[in-house]
Amino acid sequence: MENKNNTLQNHITKESIFTSLMILMEQKNFEEITITEMTKKAGVSRMAFYRNYNAIEDVISFYLDELLQEYSNQILDFEAIDNYESICLYFSYFRKHKKLMTNLIKSNLTSLLLERCIKLFNTLCKENVCSKSFSPINKSYVVEFIAGGLYTLLIKWAKNGMKESDEDMATLVCNIINAP
Repeated sequence: MENKNNTLQNHITKESIFTSLMILMEQKNFEEITITEMTKKAGVSRMAFYRNYNAIEDVISFYLDELLQEYSNQILDFEAIDNYESICLYFSYFRKHKKLMTNLIKSNLTSLLLERCIKLFNTLCKENVCSKSFSPINKSYVVEFIAGGLYTLLIKWAKNGMKESDEDMATLVCNIINAP
């Protein structure tokens, strides 16, 4: 029972730290945010921060890892999902996290997302999008191309206020992928 309580408390601590960071990122430049002010706003100790993270960027990295793992799990839970559905879900996930996207762009931290997108699509694309017969080296290039393209398109879409629907974005990507 005690271990379950510790896990829940640790989750609450991480959520509080992330939320306080998002609030602070809306108010000031990322470089100006200190661990002390972030933990104070979160209502946790500096020790609680250092039990979970080494640096402020780690708060975002951890959250992105969780977000993309959730996306990956949902994709893998489908017995059969086509590219359109998986890409639509991709844009839908990031639409739900518009504040995060805005803060990453404003703080020039989108590279944290790119690293994770490449890793995610290396896992997902090997079996779905890249099912065509490519040599192993060509398959790795195709995966990098798709991951980079989806990432770049996501950033452009977020910078433009996510005006287009998730479905419109998925249609655009599928048209590009399937272009002759």
